[in-house]
This record gives sequence, structure tokens and C-alpha cells, in this order.
Amino acid sequence: MRNKKVWWVAAACVAILAASSTALGSSMIQNKRFQRTFVCVNMHNGLIKVISRRQHNRCATGWKRYRVSDLFGHGMRGVRGVSGAPGPAGPAGPQGPAGAAGANGAAGPAGAMGPIGPAGAQGAKGDQGAQGETGAQGETGAQGQQGIQGETGATGADGAKGADGAVGPAGAAGPAGPAGPAGPAGPKGDAGAAGTAGATGPAGPTGPAGPKGDPGANGLSGVITVAGGAASGDKQFTVNCPANYFAISGGFSIQGSVTASYRSNASGDPAGTSSWTIKQSSGASLSGTVYVYCAPSS
Repeated sequence: MRNKKVWWVAAACVAILAASSTALGSSMIQNKRFQRTFVCVNMHNGLIKVISRRQHNRCATGWKRYRVSDLFGHGMRGVRGVSGAPGPAGPAGPQGPAGAAGANGAAGPAGAMGPIGPAGAQGAKGDQGAQGETGAQGETGAQGQQGIQGETGATGADGAKGADGAVGPAGAAGPAGPAGPAGPAGPKGDAGAAGTAGATGPAGPTGPAGPKGDPGANGLSGVITVAGGAASGDKQFTVNCPANYFAISGGFSIQGSVTASYRSNASGDPAGTSSWTIKQSSGASLSGTVYVYCAPSS
């Protein structure tokens, strides 16, 4: 029902527009103008809106396009109305930014040289100054007397005799003379002192091997292995040797990372010798086995 009512309203509007166009068409004169403008009519409420060519003369969904001439006919151009009085001037707009500086113009041609100006008047000559007086000449001094000539000095005494000169270098050795005849044999000399001891002689050859000795006792006799482990601290486990035994080594089978493995006492003190202790940085407590190798004390 509502849709039908809207259509009836639209149809009534179109009818009114058609009647108006008929009335306008009957009043046309010879100077008529064809109306090319398009309008859109809403098919629900009969509203009319003008569309422009920038909208490609298209109507939206629910609107129908009509030519103005279809609705209002080919109306004549009315008499041009009287121009209205100009409105008051609006407030001045803000000053626009300064334009970019224009390029420098080409240099103009050099101007003609102006006429030489007249020579200036010569200045007055200054007065000559007065000449100073000549000073008086000084008197010539008296000449001094010539001195008395001195007496001839006495003859000096003879100088002392100089020291004898140094002995000159020895002359070159003369040629060797001929060998003289052999002399008689001399007496027998005394016995000489005892000589120093001679160096130690080389070592003699190695003697034959001696008989084979009896076999010694087994050093590992009596060694036992103890496995287990009891907590002796945070993630620290210790396994102990039995009485009258001492630890000589140890090992482990542990889940996680082991940071220490050493001989200790039952409390994990490294000063002891009766047990073996390990420490781990990860894994659950008592997550493996500690081994200690024990030897008898006597």
C-alpha cells in the first residue's frame, strides 16, 4: 500500500509538470530557445533535481531522467531583468606571498660621456715665512805643547840555554852474523815436578743382566666399586666407601649437566678422602648414580 501511494504521488507530480509544460508551450513566441538541461525525478517522493554534464547526465537508482523541455515545454526567453545595484565591497583578502624575484634585465647601452666641467678658481698664494738669524762662529782652540822624547832603554840580559833535544829513533837492525861453533854439553839437569792427573777414562762396557726378580704384589688388589648416591647439598650427591677403605677415584651416570666431580668426605667436603661427590647444574634431584672406587686402608 505504501509503495502504491508513493507511485501515485510521483504520477501526480509528473502530471502537474506536464500541464505546466503545456501552458508554457502555448505562450511561446517566434524567439524560442530549446531547453537542453536534464533533471532527475525521484520515483518515490516526486522530488526533482537538476543534473549537469559533469555528472554525465545520469540519474541514480530510484530516479528517472527527463529533459526540461519534456516537463516544461519549449519556453520563450524572458525579458532581461534590470541589473541590480552593485553590492558593497567585501573585506580585503590577506596579502598573497611575495612572488619570486624576476631575472635581472639586460644591461642597457652605455650613456654618452658628459661635457668636462669648468676648471675651478686658483687658490691664493700663501705668505713666505721669515728667515732665521745666522748663529755666531766659535773660537779656535790653542795648540798644545810637544812632549819630551824619552831615553833609550838598557840592553836586556842573555837568555838561558835551552834543554837538550830528545834522542832520535834507533836505526834499523843489521844483518845476522854467521853461526858460531857448538859449545860443550852442559851438566845433567834436576828431575822435574810430578805432572797433573790425567782425564777420567771412558766408562767400561755394561755388565751382563742379573737374574729376573720375583713378581711384585698387584697394586689394585682389594679395590672395590660402590654405586649409589645420597643428597649432600642442592643438586649435590655423594657416595661413601665402607669402613677401612678410602676413595681413589669416582664417576657418575647423571641426567643433566655436571659441573664438578671430586673426592670428598660424606658431607661433600673436598678435604675428605672417604667418598666421591658430584654437582650438577640441571636435572632433577637424585636423577642418576654416583660411583666411587675404594681401596683398603691397610
